[in-house]
Amino acid sequence: MAGPVVVPVLPTYLDPERVTHCAIPYGRAIAQRLGTGIVLFSVVEITESLQSYLEAEGEQVDQLVQRWLSQRREAIEKLAQTITDVPYHVEVRIGEPAKEIVAFADERQATALVMSSHGRTGIARLLVGSITFSVAQRARQPLVVVRGRVPVPAPNTVVQLSPVLVPLDGSSLAEEAIDTALQLLGAGTEPLELHLLHVLSDDEEPAEWERYLESVAQRVRSRGLRVDWSLTRGPVAETIAAEAVRRHAGLTAMGTHGRSGVRRVLLGSTAEHVLHASAVPLLLHRPLAARRVVEETTETPGPLRVRDIMTPDPVTVGPDATLEQVAGLMLEHQIGAIPVVTPDGTLLGLIREEDFLMEERPIPFSAFQAPHLFGRWIDPERLEQLYAEARTLKAGDIAREPVITATEDTPLSELAERMVEHDVRHVPVVRDGRLVGIVTRHDILKAVARFRSSHG
Repeated sequence: MAGPVVVPVLPTYLDPERVTHCAIPYGRAIAQRLGTGIVLFSVVEITESLQSYLEAEGEQVDQLVQRWLSQRREAIEKLAQTITDVPYHVEVRIGEPAKEIVAFADERQATALVMSSHGRTGIARLLVGSITFSVAQRARQPLVVVRGRVPVPAPNTVVQLSPVLVPLDGSSLAEEAIDTALQLLGAGTEPLELHLLHVLSDDEEPAEWERYLESVAQRVRSRGLRVDWSLTRGPVAETIAAEAVRRHAGLTAMGTHGRSGVRRVLLGSTAEHVLHASAVPLLLHRPLAARRVVEETTETPGPLRVRDIMTPDPVTVGPDATLEQVAGLMLEHQIGAIPVVTPDGTLLGLIREEDFLMEERPIPFSAFQAPHLFGRWIDPERLEQLYAEARTLKAGDIAREPVITATEDTPLSELAERMVEHDVRHVPVVRDGRLVGIVTRHDILKAVARFRSSHG
């Protein structure tokens, strides 16, 4: 039996517009075709530094966390009970959403992930630092991204998955999206239909592309499937989006690639613009070559090294960013530190959450969050003063040189010892002085946990 279809969701009290709920009908429809179940997955979002604080506070705070988890589970269970026709399961965890989603999908050997786009700006922010973008970068499984819409469809709403529009550019990487679509949707009582599309550039002749598309279509037809194709001209993303709507496509299937490892997701920014221009969900597929990059960095025998666990291309700021902007980024991405870099990527220093709370140098991170969660930290009467400071202080003036740094080849055991010795939680990873990643204590703990589970 195929693995489950995982649908990350939030309860209504955190997602009043129910944007995340828009993914449920598609997750259910895919599960039906596969003959498998659906998992509604939710993460109680807590940053590393906040988690450390909660652990330090002892039993009383632990009870608070358990209450959060119980409240979340109850809300998601209530939502799940409206699902019919497919088996369902609810899973609630605590941590950083993107990391937990990817880890759970691997743990349960999920067949696919189905996620909605988030926020009022919706698709415009989908691939700009959002949770969905982070999952797209890391997930091994196909990811279906559903654009939030109003009214929000009920979980049992019948949705259309076929035909699948597959834009092709002549590369084998793009063609692999066909196999992914067939593996994910080829089963079921209704036959899957495909439509192959190439958007001609100004200097391309139609005849060559006609032969190419027909040859690909014949290979697909030999597998007993219905497929047709078309050529058109125009701006690539907008044309793909328009064709998906014109042909009443259920999904648009596009490959992702691993330019500079797996750092650059999607074929340029085309997929982002396709989603922005169209309400048709997007099936993102990571070709085999890009998946091998992920596998090589997580399953290579021998000692683990920093490259195996680091977060590549972390969120950064320039030296002229205000502390207000830094604080906002920390809250948006739920991270405990932000590197400060020059335009060419040279590391200047690090700003940590702790730096915002130091008595000798008060910086107003707490003005953004602490009064709500930990009111005793900041006197409310000082908030205006702190907000004013946040608008004027610059990241380059506050950033501190990191106590230690690492390279991608640093053995994990060595880095762990140095982090304990110097009592640091965040270590920038540099190559020739330029930032390429970051490692946290949480990353090391997860690596240790994986090692123990695989060798226990």
